Amino acid sequence: MIRVFTLFLICVPAWMCLAQQPPSGANKQQAQAETGLETPWDVRSIIAAIDKDAQKLRPLLGSMKPQQWYDQKGAPSTYILQLQMAQRQVNDVDVTTKMLAQKTEDLSLAMDEYFRLEALDITARSLAEGARKYGPAAQADQLDALVASNFANRERFRDYLKDLAVSTEQNFKIADEEAQRCRAIISKEPSPSSKRARKY
Repeated sequence: MIRVFTLFLICVPAWMCLAQQPPSGANKQQAQAETGLETPWDVRSIIAAIDKDAQKLRPLLGSMKPQQWYDQKGAPSTYILQLQMAQRQVNDVDVTTKMLAQKTEDLSLAMDEYFRLEALDITARSLAEGARKYGPAAQADQLDALVASNFANRERFRDYLKDLAVSTEQNFKIADEEAQRCRAIISKEPSPSSKRARKY
């Protein structure tokens, strides 16, 4: 049994043992270059710029009055709920940005950030339409401009998310192949009972 366990330890590739320790310095930069991923520093810069633009929505959203649109101009009450939703979404984007900045290679966090940004984009565009119909046109123009700002960084983040998903899938595939190889080697080892039988 000890021999089987030792064989398993030998079989596990070194990168799996080191995966729990974050690479540092040149090693990390080399790993990023090999996978084609943005470096953690670049990712933090991208999402910080996106979050900065999202936070600019706060004062504009605070100045919007969909309740007045509803009371005075017969606008759908949906805009009242959308304003509340947009304000929550701005907060959510800020929180997920800070979390992702700590773990830039966490696929679930990156996806969470992306989908929250998409949700905020949809809500803000709908509010802009409402402002154009029922509120000051200037508010609609400002909202449209903020939503459209920093397009390059949003595209860059989307590309990073796709590359991260591919990289994560490849790592899981490699780990699965190694696990199967180890199981195959271990399965060829004689069982303790058969070893004792040969002695007699």
